[in-house]
This record gives sequence, structure tokens and C-alpha cells, in this order.
Amino acid sequence: MVGTAWNFRGLGRTAAGIAASGLIGSVGLVAGGAPAAALQASGPELAVYEVRASGLTQEQAATLQRAFGLRTIERDASGSVRFSDERAFLNVPTIDRGQGTPDEDGNATVATAIDLDALGKLTPIGQADALARTARALESAGLRPAGASAAASHSTLEVVDTKGTQLASAALDTTVTYSFTLGGVPHVGAGAKIRVAYDGDGAVTQLAYSTRTLAPAGSMPVLDLAGGRQRCSAALPGAATMLASYAYEAPKLAHRVSRLEPSFRCEGFTADGSPMQVLFVPAGISVPLPPPSAPPATPRSTQLAAPVQPTAQSTQSTQAGVINVGSEGTGVCSGLDHTGTNLDSFNDEFSSRGIPVEFSWLDGSAWERDWKDAAFGGNDDDWTDAVDMAYWQGHGTATGFMFDGCSNIDDDFMANTEARWGNQHAEWMSLFTCSILKQESGGKQWWQRWGDAFHGLHQINSFNSVSYHSSDHGSQYGNYLLRNSNPKTVKNAWAWASIDDQPSEVKFASMGPVSQAGMVNINDYFWGKGPVGPDVPHSQLTAWWYLTGSS
Repeated sequence: MVGTAWNFRGLGRTAAGIAASGLIGSVGLVAGGAPAAALQASGPELAVYEVRASGLTQEQAATLQRAFGLRTIERDASGSVRFSDERAFLNVPTIDRGQGTPDEDGNATVATAIDLDALGKLTPIGQADALARTARALESAGLRPAGASAAASHSTLEVVDTKGTQLASAALDTTVTYSFTLGGVPHVGAGAKIRVAYDGDGAVTQLAYSTRTLAPAGSMPVLDLAGGRQRCSAALPGAATMLASYAYEAPKLAHRVSRLEPSFRCEGFTADGSPMQVLFVPAGISVPLPPPSAPPATPRSTQLAAPVQPTAQSTQSTQAGVINVGSEGTGVCSGLDHTGTNLDSFNDEFSSRGIPVEFSWLDGSAWERDWKDAAFGGNDDDWTDAVDMAYWQGHGTATGFMFDGCSNIDDDFMANTEARWGNQHAEWMSLFTCSILKQESGGKQWWQRWGDAFHGLHQINSFNSVSYHSSDHGSQYGNYLLRNSNPKTVKNAWAWASIDDQPSEVKFASMGPVSQAGMVNINDYFWGKGPVGPDVPHSQLTAWWYLTGSS
């Protein structure tokens, strides 16, 4: 997906020279260190950086707005800047077919079909053109990043029928993303993010800019890579294979930090080679591995776990008034320390708006049975298929998600072959885990692995790649879905939460069914925030759509 690339590393410049140039986002300041490969071989000492400034000022945001010709721009309290044209961002041309069949709770729906003719005529601008436009605009604003590499790709939509015939394939936009380094070492995270997307006319449909201004502040001795693998293995139990590499984590700007110290980026793999969620641990010899934020939650009792009775009356205004959600995930027991915080952040977005969170199971209380259809011995009808949206965080693969190390009820792997979602109440499955919607795995395409899961379900939103562990993806997703001003469609909310939360190498992905009449749920909003499409029973399913792009 990644194509033409330009390099803006500013080779040969000194740190003082770069600082004097006035370039913003000086995450590329080099402390005179050797390239990362040489450092790994020599028992390294890596630079420490102090944060001189975080984000853009209001004046800089306005300059950025003018440089890209945007009519508006959003700058939050942390200095992160965003723009989105909701009519154009990830826009799939559709045809309005009028009122649809009410859903199982009596909620009104709107029927929509993909306009295949219009989709086939979409022609995005070239990757080299997008790179040049972005470079010129950032340069004119005085915001071109030093020490960063730009790359271009496309967000794409594919439609495939049940026989595997491709009915449509189109690039929806051309996207430019930047990757950063510090002294030759990757600088990775939501706090090192520049992303710009263009439509076929060259107009900007989306922009995100979140960087810090950094300066060298000494150095510190770090463990070698063998020590890094040991430290990563201690933090991420259950990995059959572990890779450790030096990196500087770039947390969200809202996570206020005064300095950045070197870390190990921990990339674990299961026995079958599937990647686990990536996380960071300290690399400094004198910096200990932090203890878990909390012990694993006490497992729920198999006798006391009452199923959801989805009759809670929401204060959200809808015809039927029955709207609810649930969340579940594996945390400390699977090495994912932030899962509990992330689930809480998702839950809070809904409960604070009067939408009931019917269940939130963590660690040993998160059970495979809750997601498995009754036809295979599960009871998803009582839990994840008893609510409108279920949110999951944990380790996953292209064929399911994992509970090992946490629970074994009924077993420790929720397989794609055991998913039959939407035959009760579920509309949207939100799976914050790795590789669920990978395009191809084990000789099977995305639709071959997950197509049979759709039994009235509208969408699966997940990733087409590895994902990075997070403490607040859920709150960003929930806020985009539910905010009063400019709420986003479900797929766009997922994409934006991923852009805000994940490095650009992570690819968000969404898929959904197409009915015999060509109806789709691709433009669904959450209930009460905009139109929602009708259910597509499995018996009427003739194809699936699939959307993916770089975060």
C-alpha cells in the first residue's frame, strides 16, 4: 500500500543548525549518535530528549489551515490539530433507497446501496503529487518536519461476492504520512503524527498534526538487545517469539511529558507466527520495568454471571429507546496493562450520555463463550449479541482473538468459524486487536474468514495489521460516535480513533455485508446520531465490502 516516498531527514545538519532554522516538530534533532544498527552492536548509550514545546500554537494552527486551504481547523487543548471533511473523508458513493426495514427493536432504518458506477470513476491524485503538495504546504507554513520521512498510500474499498468474484475495487483517497526518528532511532506513536489525505481533485479531506519540539538533554546507558528481549518477554507473557528494538515512544500530546527516554519496542508473536499487540518498555539499565497498574480482576463466577436483559431504557432519543453496549478484554493477565483503563474510557463515553453499559468483563472474567454462537456451544445471545455494540481489547490473529493466560471458558480462543453475530441485537463489533481483518492469511482472504460471522451484523471494525496497546482508544472512538457536534459514522469514527491513537504503519479496516438488493450499512451512524441501515439476514447476503487505510 505504501508507494513513492521522499526523505526530509536533513542529513548533515547539526542539532544547533536545525534548531536555529525554526523548523517545527524538531523530533529529528540528532545528538551526534551513530545509526541505530551501529548502536545495537556496540553496547549503546542513547540520547535523552527534553520537551521544549508540545503541539502547535493557535497561530501556527491558523498558518497550517491557510497553507492547506482549509475552511476550518480544530486545535485541542494539547495542541493537536485536526481537520476532516465528513462528506469527503473515506467517502463511498452511495444511492439512497428510502426507508428500510425497522431493526429488531423497532428502530427506523434508511436503505443505502453502493453506487458502483460512481465508485469505478473515482481517480485519486498520484502519490508523487500528494507528496509534493504536502511538502509545499508544510514548508510554506514553516511546519515541515525535520528528521522525518514522508510516504504515500491509498485508502481502498473492495466489494467481493460470495463466490470470490471482485465486484469493485477503488482507491478512495491518496494519503501522506510521516515517520520520525531521533538520532537514527524510530520515534513512534500518536505524539509523532502528521497525516494528510486528498480526494481526486486534490482537496484535503483529512489532516492530523501532532508533534513535540524536542532537544537533546544528555544520554543514558541502555540494555543490549538480548536484555531488551528478556524485558519484553517479562512484560508480554505468552509470546512464543519476541523481537525487541530501540525506539522512542511518542505518547499522545494529551499525555503531558517533560522528557523522552529510550525504550524497547516489544513485538511478540504467537506459536503460529501471529503478531501480538505491540507495547513499549524502558530501555535504560537503571530504569526498572514498571509494575502492573493493577492486579488481574477477580474472575466472575460461572453461577453468578447473569446474562444481559436488553430492556434498559436509554435517555438517548430514538423511536424504540433500547440502545446499549458492552465491553470486554484481557489485561494484566495477557501483558496488556492498559486494557482496564481503555475499557473504562469506552464505557464512560456511553454511560455519561445515558446509554447503558450492560457488561464490562476484564481478565479472568472475559470469556470466549460470551462471543461464541449457541450453535457451537456458546452464549453470545446473552452477552455480545445482546447489545448494539460490543468493544474488545486483547491479542488477536487473522482467525480470532485470544483468552489464553486469562480464562478458558469454554476455551481460550474465539475462532472466526464460531462467530454468528447479529441474529439477536448486535449491529457493530469493535475489535481492538491485531490482524482480525488482515487481507490475506493462511491462503484465505478477509471475506473467507469472517464473511460467515454476518447474521444481521452491520460491521466489524478492526485492523488489517498489528496494533499498538492503548489506554484510551475507546474514549476517542466513543466520543467520535456520540459527540453532539459533528458525530462521525461508525467506520469513520473507527478510522479517526485509529489515526489519533496508532502509528501510521497500523492499518485500520472495516467490513460489512451486501444484500440481494445491493443494500449496505457502510454509512451507519450510532443510534440517535444519524441514519442507520437495515439488518442484512445471512440468507440474503450476496457480497461483502471491505475498507482499509493507514492510521
